[in-house]
Amino acid sequence: MESESFVSRVMALIQKSRRALRLYSSAGSNGFSRDGSSGDLPAAQVAQWREVNGLLLRKLSEAAEAPNTKKIIYDVFALRSEFQTLWRTTESELVQSQRELIASAESGDFIRAAVLSTSLVSLKARLQAGQAAHHELDLLIKRSKVVRPAAELSEENATVLSTLELLDEQVVDEPVKAVPLKVAVGGGKVIPLKRR
Repeated sequence: MESESFVSRVMALIQKSRRALRLYSSAGSNGFSRDGSSGDLPAAQVAQWREVNGLLLRKLSEAAEAPNTKKIIYDVFALRSEFQTLWRTTESELVQSQRELIASAESGDFIRAAVLSTSLVSLKARLQAGQAAHHELDLLIKRSKVVRPAAELSEENATVLSTLELLDEQVVDEPVKAVPLKVAVGGGKVIPLKRR
């Protein structure tokens, strides 16, 4: 019964994603912002929302075609991790671009600042869409009260190991200088023990 409710919740999320994609597609084809003015920035924003939502819809649809519920659960957990990675990666790019924008504006390089501002609109929209997709998947998992599959845990361990290997490769190979240990001699009093 619990597996049936999970699958039905996945199907409901697929329907919700389809409706959102239709909305973004119609908003993008109008080419207007919320206040009625035309411009490339609102179109870039809607394009990012449409792209991320399309990715969510495609991957969820693929997961729903799995032969059993355990595989669907595994795929939804993996998808949640994927969107969290998208969100966090985009967030770090956004912060870096914001810093560059501030530095460009302070140095008077307004052309670069304008270019960065335009890219920040897309990054912010991608961040919002990634957060929303992650939130929807997280909500689906929590409401269904499904347990994380064991294969997911081993995949996370593999990710941790590959990250550690990557960090090992980035360590600078410098010879370690051997420093002789100095032992302090005669620096303290020795108290003899009495025999009983």
